[in-house]
Amino acid sequence: MEAFEKFIVVFFAGVSGIWKGIPVGIGLKLLPIYTGIFTALGSITTVLILYFAGDAFRKWVFNLYGQQRIARKKGKFIRFAQKYGPWGMGLITAGILGPITSTILGLIFFRDTKRFVIILLAGIFIWSLLLAFIFSPLVEWIAESDLFH
Repeated sequence: MEAFEKFIVVFFAGVSGIWKGIPVGIGLKLLPIYTGIFTALGSITTVLILYFAGDAFRKWVFNLYGQQRIARKKGKFIRFAQKYGPWGMGLITAGILGPITSTILGLIFFRDTKRFVIILLAGIFIWSLLLAFIFSPLVEWIAESDLFH
């Protein structure tokens, strides 16, 4: 498989989330920088699609999950959002919850969604590169060790 094809595969895996794009890039033996960049670009594409879907997307989420279910979980999220604000939410949840879940929560609960999404995009890049640079050598070391021979 050519490098360009690998980039496309990692990009589309990244569309479904950071935690899917990084393992695909590692499995395709891409350099960590390429794995991180193309995973981030895929995840950012998803976030921007959800963001620009706007109110239609928000209404769909409310219909899918129901107002009551969201209202029950709202308290916990609001406390976290008040404690850390959009910076904490955008930078922390991008890697822990994933970009899609973070976008859904941010679009539902934040008023200034534009600011939140910009911070979230930065968080996606940071987490994608960080995870790629941590896990690529780790997986390579484990594969080369005597653990599986």
